[in-house]
Amino acid sequence: MFDYTTGGDDSGTEEEQAAFMKELERFHREKMLEFKPPKFYGEGLNCLKLWRQVTGLGGYDQVTSCKLWRQVGESFKPPKTCTTVSWTFRNFYEKALLEYEKHKIETGEFQVASSALPDRFGSESQVGGSHVSGSGRARRESATRAMQGWHSQRLLGNGEIADPIIKDKGHIVLKKDKTPKSSGSAKRKRTLSLEDDRVIPYKSDQLHRNDSMVIDMGPPADWVKINVRKTKDCYEVYALVPGLLREEVHVQSDPAGRLIVTGEPEQLDNPWGVTPFKKVISLPSRIDPHQTSAVVTLHGQLFVRAPFEQSK
Repeated sequence: MFDYTTGGDDSGTEEEQAAFMKELERFHREKMLEFKPPKFYGEGLNCLKLWRQVTGLGGYDQVTSCKLWRQVGESFKPPKTCTTVSWTFRNFYEKALLEYEKHKIETGEFQVASSALPDRFGSESQVGGSHVSGSGRARRESATRAMQGWHSQRLLGNGEIADPIIKDKGHIVLKKDKTPKSSGSAKRKRTLSLEDDRVIPYKSDQLHRNDSMVIDMGPPADWVKINVRKTKDCYEVYALVPGLLREEVHVQSDPAGRLIVTGEPEQLDNPWGVTPFKKVISLPSRIDPHQTSAVVTLHGQLFVRAPFEQSK
């Protein structure tokens, strides 16, 4: 039987790595489970190291509950262009090692030793607080889920955007002002102008049932889908902003019936090709910016409610 415990270096020798891979292949074959050796950036992943890293931290459940997947992935020294470290290595483990771990627990060959966990924690991770550094990699898990949800919606092919399921409490309430006021960070002070020579207007085929107009400020972002619906007391704007986190989406409004949606990804070299964008939505009538609100979900959906301006 292969000795899966750590023997000093988590990576192991080439002989140990090869023996462990044979052990995994044999296990999956006997259990009639599919097994494909995982590859990371075109090279075979050291499954022995991944196994030792995760079991050394207490096993799959412990690493998941304590949000330590980023720490596990960082031990493999991924390139900076890899912005989904946590999700990637958790996925590797689930596909190649999770059933193997369950088997070892059932047979008593692997026991979770929670008392040993503190010695293995990195300086950037804490149990309970789940603190991570500001690199943004761990938070990219939500962006990855957003892209997955976005692709499933695109397959519908009907151009429609379903009513969003708003489960997040973190919403943006737009402040009172005669000029557009950003709900994002204070550093974004540039006032957008419709006379900007970089403006590229187009009439969206998504915006039916009213005379709303969408204008791209700068390069067109056709991957951002917007739909406007007029109700008896407000305009409802539904948008898909896949691949962006909540704090990377900003909304402005003014009484003239103009909404400005801005997307600013922290990392421009993200693997899904999300680029900065600004879109101006011109509504056919005046709105009340005092009561306008916006919600961005974890799954790349934006919902804006803009009540009509009330006559005085």
